[in-house]
Amino acid sequence: MLKVSIYKLFFSAVFCAAFSFSQAQVHNPNDENLYMDVTEWMKTLEKKSGELLKNSTYLDTTQAKLQLTAAEGKIAKVKKLNPLNKSLTQAELATLVKESTVVFGMAYDCGRCHLTHVNPASGYVIDEDGIIVTNHHVVESFTKSEGRKNLAMPIQTSNGNVYLVTEILASNEAADLCIVRVDTKGDKLKALPLGNAAKQGDEIFVMGHPNQMLYYFTGGNVVRNYMSPKSRFQTFSVAEMDITADYAAGSSGGPVVDNKGNLVATVSSTRSIYYNQQEQKNLQMVVKNTKPVISLKKMISWK
Repeated sequence: MLKVSIYKLFFSAVFCAAFSFSQAQVHNPNDENLYMDVTEWMKTLEKKSGELLKNSTYLDTTQAKLQLTAAEGKIAKVKKLNPLNKSLTQAELATLVKESTVVFGMAYDCGRCHLTHVNPASGYVIDEDGIIVTNHHVVESFTKSEGRKNLAMPIQTSNGNVYLVTEILASNEAADLCIVRVDTKGDKLKALPLGNAAKQGDEIFVMGHPNQMLYYFTGGNVVRNYMSPKSRFQTFSVAEMDITADYAAGSSGGPVVDNKGNLVATVSSTRSIYYNQQEQKNLQMVVKNTKPVISLKKMISWK
């Protein structure tokens, strides 16, 4: 009788422990939302872009080339947003900036299938009615169909909506900035407020899409503020800002923000420094160059 009771107590304890463990290990389906399926995201972007091309107005390469030239030095009218003044955690900041960061695409026909393909760069919203900023060189590359037929410039917001660029509002080739409008079909987008000039040593953060790694978020500091050297092709200097936050090809046009979520610069380019620069051997560092917000502010006026 004693043995039976001991066995019952033992198996009862084991069962309770196993039940408690299984309860602690219950899967939370909401956790899946943290993990982005980039392959499906790109398929959706390409599918929606193809559908919009059939029944929407958009800017083609010929129109874009003409408008890019005509928009040089023009001013875009933008709704004013007051700068944010509360410091955020990095998780809060990433969530906030993601809402305003877009995949700035170049839709093209490869000539070998019936699908619409999209090559992604980066951009961000500065007006809820569909005014977007990216690099001048991103838009310029769209106008040059090299080995493929470029069709349109779609943008996709973080909630998955896709819109097409319909107009180039302002451009500044020297500052590598371009402001465009997309047809939002009445949707309101989440805009980033423009901040003040960032100082050397300030903490900054970048969001973009390097090598199709969508919504890649990195942090660092401002390491240098300076004026670009003049050349025989450029008779005046423009403001430049180098940072330590990481990015790569595909991040072009992405936002650089302060720790409150205000825009302080736009991702532009990288420059590799080698010990033997001429032969490009023994890489020592990669300089990350951005275009400060003061250049963008010269391209806009408040509505």
